[in-house]
Amino acid sequence: MLQNKFFRLCFGIILVLIIINLMDRVGYLFSPLLVMFQTLFVPILISGFLYYMIRPLVHFLEKKGIKRAVGTLLIYFVITSLAVLFVVAFGPMLQTQIQNFVANVPDLVESTKVQIEKLQQNRLLAAYFTKDHGDLSTKISEYVNNAITYATNYLSDMISFMTSILLLITTIPIILYYLLIGGHRAMENVIGMLPKGYTHVARETLEEIDGVLSGYIIGRILISVGLGALIYVGFLVIGLPYPLLLAIIIAFTNLIPFIGPIIGAVPALIVAFTQSYPMMLWVGLLIVVAQQLDDTLLAPHVFGKRMDVHPLTIVLLLLVGENLAGIMGMLLAIPIYMVVKIVLMRMNRLFVFRYE
Repeated sequence: MLQNKFFRLCFGIILVLIIINLMDRVGYLFSPLLVMFQTLFVPILISGFLYYMIRPLVHFLEKKGIKRAVGTLLIYFVITSLAVLFVVAFGPMLQTQIQNFVANVPDLVESTKVQIEKLQQNRLLAAYFTKDHGDLSTKISEYVNNAITYATNYLSDMISFMTSILLLITTIPIILYYLLIGGHRAMENVIGMLPKGYTHVARETLEEIDGVLSGYIIGRILISVGLGALIYVGFLVIGLPYPLLLAIIIAFTNLIPFIGPIIGAVPALIVAFTQSYPMMLWVGLLIVVAQQLDDTLLAPHVFGKRMDVHPLTIVLLLLVGENLAGIMGMLLAIPIYMVVKIVLMRMNRLFVFRYE
């Protein structure tokens, strides 16, 4: 019976299920490991993102004859200086905009009601939105409330996500430092633990994963920064209130493909709606144009052909990631998918090559 492939597969599945069941029964033994994982997950994740951003600079300095440790410290100094300059230049402005936004929330709500009442006076729009001659104010208020609730949930996740980063800000530089000076040896250490017959395939797989993650992370961050800069300049030109705050929100949410820009646009559109209808149209047009410029001009050069994922697959991954882990799941869904896809494709090639 064990010579049959089907029975061998079934036997393997049964063994895996038995192991999972036993691990579940003694789960209390793994609780310390779970606590440690939950504590270190955020700083390791952020350190990994920063590692891929800074690593090219470390390699460049190393080629110039500067040791990795010295080059890393030099880059730390430059980044810290730029961060201080950014805080000095934009910190007071951002703080003022946040304080004004929080203080003016009641005024924004009142302005929204005024705009809805003005909109209700337009019979054509009223007939379009309420064919049953219902109350346009009620319907639009419902739409606005749903949009605010939807945006607030994601913004709350982002705030808690950023709070975790700030609480562990002292841990991230240390982890990142050791990744930058010793990360290039990690691959060889992993390959060294494998049987000799698999070292070549493992090296190719890890190099492909490293290249895909590097391209995706760097590309996503560069595109988000570029989009945020374009949006900020545009908001200044059209005179939208809280331009820096709203541009930062859009840049951060743009880290999530497809869905992210829509989430980030909601606060800006709500603020514009309280000003006037033309302002809302200008904001919507500006966000669409900036997004298209980024996708058309910057994204192809940044991503190249590395991100070979169908748009429908991305949307499904984001929905699954959001249900599993909220904003964190949406950020990690695509990188995890690309890693799993590469591993499965390599395993399939290896299997076909050996048994054909």
